[in-house]
Amino acid sequence: MKKLLITVFLAAMLPVKAQIFDLLKDKVKDKTAALVGEKMMVSITTEAITTNFKDTNKVDVKTTDFGKSEKYTNLCPAAFTQEEGYLLKPGYYTIDLKSFCLKAGTYAPSKGDGYLFAPLRGPKKEIINSLVKNWYKHPEISQQTVQSIIWGVIAKSSFKNMSPEMQLAATQLLTKNELLQISKMGLDFVPDNLMSKAKSNLPKPVQIALEAENKIRSFFNSSSSNYAELERLAMLGGINPEKSDIAYGTWGLHPKGYWVSYHPHGYREMTVQIYVPPTVSSATFIPSDDVAVPANTSSQRLMVSDVLNCN
Repeated sequence: MKKLLITVFLAAMLPVKAQIFDLLKDKVKDKTAALVGEKMMVSITTEAITTNFKDTNKVDVKTTDFGKSEKYTNLCPAAFTQEEGYLLKPGYYTIDLKSFCLKAGTYAPSKGDGYLFAPLRGPKKEIINSLVKNWYKHPEISQQTVQSIIWGVIAKSSFKNMSPEMQLAATQLLTKNELLQISKMGLDFVPDNLMSKAKSNLPKPVQIALEAENKIRSFFNSSSSNYAELERLAMLGGINPEKSDIAYGTWGLHPKGYWVSYHPHGYREMTVQIYVPPTVSSATFIPSDDVAVPANTSSQRLMVSDVLNCN
């Protein structure tokens, strides 16, 4: 009789145990999904390059009229090495260089935007730094190809989705460790429901940037190689309606002790003017150490390259 009662009890308990097991299994699934979702949110919203206007020196500035009547020495024919840069004595200098956009979902530079120096910062700064600096040693690689890779890194696009031309260029510009890092980037196009969740409660300029990055990922996922299309997705059309607090051509004090004024001509070309005061016996200028940052959050951050744009 006792055995019979135990058997009946165990039989009655089996469905309950199954329900408890299913409940625990569902909770584990929910927790796993939540962790995956949270990780995805972090991946979507984390900026690859964080350099912004807060990183600039807004105190030590000179107006756009400064140095207008001075004679400038053109650095285009001057001696230069990436290790030592341009050696400058006191005086005024000018140079035309190629540059790159570091912020998707923003307006191209205009005469309404003033730029100041800031250092390159962010989780992917080493990769971006290598792409821009090492381009100087590989003139056979087009500027469009390098810019495409930069936008891909900024958007956290899957490296496997980039074109063979971009992948080949990356192997020439990056170290093995850096290639390993970008090969681990695995974001593809993010569905609208996840994007809406990621963008919620974020400032409008940040939302626009995230949308642009998602469009870039979609572009690479489609295997398209049309640069004009990529450019259209990465940049906002028209002129930035926001008025800059810093006038175009404003001079800022560089950490190396000289004054610098950035004059972008679109995002791919830039004239840089430099003033070395008599109090500085000599200074070195390495263009690719500079990021020109606008006061407007909706305008492009520009990294200067060492590649000349002299006619």
